[in-house]
Amino acid sequence: MNYLPVSLNVKEKHVLIVGGGKAALEKLQMLRRFSCQVTVVGEELSHEITQSSCSYHLREFRREDLEGVFLVYACSSDREINRFIKRAANTLGILVNTPDDPELCDFLTPAIFSEGTMIVAVSSCGTDVRKAIQWRNRIKQLFTDNGFKS
Repeated sequence: MNYLPVSLNVKEKHVLIVGGGKAALEKLQMLRRFSCQVTVVGEELSHEITQSSCSYHLREFRREDLEGVFLVYACSSDREINRFIKRAANTLGILVNTPDDPELCDFLTPAIFSEGTMIVAVSSCGTDVRKAIQWRNRIKQLFTDNGFKS
């Protein structure tokens, strides 16, 4: 195993998402559950992203977008752009996640189930995301069926 399961305090931290498609939207929706500041940068942004409460820039990624950033999600559909973002961010000590490309990930975002202050996170270390989601859903069902509340 190469990935250490941890819980990061992202309260009031700046998280950057580069890209404006489905993967970017999924990360934005997940991050909205936490109290972090999210900025999305992309040459094309989905309607859902532009209508959300996050800040966004409709343009290509620039190195200066990394200023003050805690984490980056490189969600471009172009692997070379994601590789460039990872190199630029890592130079500044910023960790990067590239959905569906574990080779370009410093961290993984697990499938999450939360109830109140309790969180269960399931990860396949990037090898089988669908299975991680299935496990998360089974855990959620277990809690729901047995009336567990935090």
